[in-house]
Amino acid sequence: MSNEQKTIRWAVRRDHAEDYMLTSLVAFGVTVIFTRVFLQLTGFPRIGNSVLHIAHALWGGLLLFVAVLLPLALANRWAIKASAILSGIGIGLFIDEVGKFITQSNDYFFPPALSLIYGFILLNVIVYLYFRRPHQEDPRKAMYHAFEGLQDALDGDLDTEEAARIEAQLAIAKQSDRDEIVSLANAISNYLQEEKRQLSAAEPGYWKRAAMQVDAFGLRLGRRMHRTIISALLILWVIFVIGYIAVLVLDWPPLDPQVVQWRGPLIVIQTVIGGLMIVAVLAWLTGNEERGLRFAVSGFLLSLVALQLLYFYLSQFSAITSTLLQLTFLQILFAYRRWYLSDRSGDTLLDTFEQP
Repeated sequence: MSNEQKTIRWAVRRDHAEDYMLTSLVAFGVTVIFTRVFLQLTGFPRIGNSVLHIAHALWGGLLLFVAVLLPLALANRWAIKASAILSGIGIGLFIDEVGKFITQSNDYFFPPALSLIYGFILLNVIVYLYFRRPHQEDPRKAMYHAFEGLQDALDGDLDTEEAARIEAQLAIAKQSDRDEIVSLANAISNYLQEEKRQLSAAEPGYWKRAAMQVDAFGLRLGRRMHRTIISALLILWVIFVIGYIAVLVLDWPPLDPQVVQWRGPLIVIQTVIGGLMIVAVLAWLTGNEERGLRFAVSGFLLSLVALQLLYFYLSQFSAITSTLLQLTFLQILFAYRRWYLSDRSGDTLLDTFEQP
């Protein structure tokens, strides 16, 4: 019988992958917004002369090159964090000029361009949500994650929280049917047992610190105030949707010709959103908070995915205001559920988007 070791090529999700992807996604979105605002305020300045024009897509390409080079050349964990930030900024600078790439006239203001950018952001959100969901653990993956965590030990930055994460991964690795994985897991466990006595307490990362600050502010408001805010938001949103449907149907005040062309789809989408929001308000005001939140989140998500994609085509960059408002409303809903509705059963739509 051959004792030749079998080579395994199955991909392994990187430890903290969801944090890196969120960092890149936020950097991407902020870069697009900042770039558009900056260009509007400065009158769309150009770097170059009568022959050359150094477009900001080139700067984006340069940052993308550095972002790719860092994890290829450096083994440090900070290199991956830097790559996440630079890749987000680079993609934002590059894709902001997508209108020039898809039109023969190099039209930066091509109306569908912003819809394409927004659609690409939504695609990134879907990928991020996939990676942040719990995945089935296995000994090989657990050993990969344990080795990644040990980088902190080599950098003198290992704390109690990271040590506990590594130990949890090692407990899974020890269940492997491969002797080499079990031996490595036992050796690292022995090392951690000796080091645990001199480890410093864990310091929360920047995402966790930001979440803690938001939680502290929100909890000071209290459940009653939080519930009142949600009630007001849902009622106002229903009024707004009904009012906008009336404007679309009556064509008063007179609509923009471009909006008239899309009036049918807008009425259908807004009607569905309005129906979801009405059910959400009724459930919320009658005390069925879980159902109310579920329908409200569904309404906002439909608006963000379908309606805002169309509005970025019709209204261009001005649609960003309503998009950011709806994202803020969603976070208010998620926070209420996380803080006050602790008795939950089963997977729901909200669980997909909430922080674990």
